Amino acid sequence: MNAQTISMGARQQVNSFLGAVVFLTRIPVGSLYHFQRTSLSRSVIYFPLVGALIGSTGGIILAAAQAFLPASIAVLLGMATTTVVTGGLHEDGLADAADGLFGGRNAAHSLEIMKDSRLGTFGALALWFSLTAKFLLLSRLLAHGAGLTCAALIVANSLGRGACAALLYFYPCARVEESNARPFGDSMTRRQVLLALAFSTTLAFAIIGLAAVACTLASIAVTVLAGAYFKRKIGGVTGDCLGAANQLVEIASYLTLAAEIRP
Repeated sequence: MNAQTISMGARQQVNSFLGAVVFLTRIPVGSLYHFQRTSLSRSVIYFPLVGALIGSTGGIILAAAQAFLPASIAVLLGMATTTVVTGGLHEDGLADAADGLFGGRNAAHSLEIMKDSRLGTFGALALWFSLTAKFLLLSRLLAHGAGLTCAALIVANSLGRGACAALLYFYPCARVEESNARPFGDSMTRRQVLLALAFSTTLAFAIIGLAAVACTLASIAVTVLAGAYFKRKIGGVTGDCLGAANQLVEIASYLTLAAEIRP
């Protein structure tokens, strides 16, 4: 293997990472990223790393804010930061999925509702419960230190994006027509999804140690249950389903860590 081949491979991996950044966040990468539809599946490998980046931004703002502001405000600012970085992508997915899955008469009707940009009752409730749960759990974690809370944000966001990678690989696309998530899953290989899951798990153990065992198991359980539910309701997954699963895994991770804290 010559230097030119290695250099080309490195550029492909960097481009794949930037592809994950473009898909999952609003972080501007400009001309650094070169769109290649055929190689989108490689970007999935880096979903957990981008998730860790998202969590890090929220953690940095939260840690800085808690030094000068009340804990509740610091938590809100940390949550707001991750939402701004992602453009509310996953929150929007959660709301649309809740409206469709709980409001649809059948699979076709559910998918039709998900395409409607208007926020319905189920979507509003799902967002309220999700944001409230995050706020309460992060507030509990912050009471035991900003370091723990930052670690939780990084791990939860990484595991959440790992769940997206798993759902893309193990479940079919529910829509016959093209969707935002479909190009990632169509050519995805087992090696790529295993690498993504390895990244998310390794990051978790590196950051929170043995506490990662419970977080990883909770993440797996939520992902499996969510995937099975999506398959039963609409025959597979959509981009909105991925957003919903991501939010559920994040909450499960915070809940697991909060439960492990001794009074």
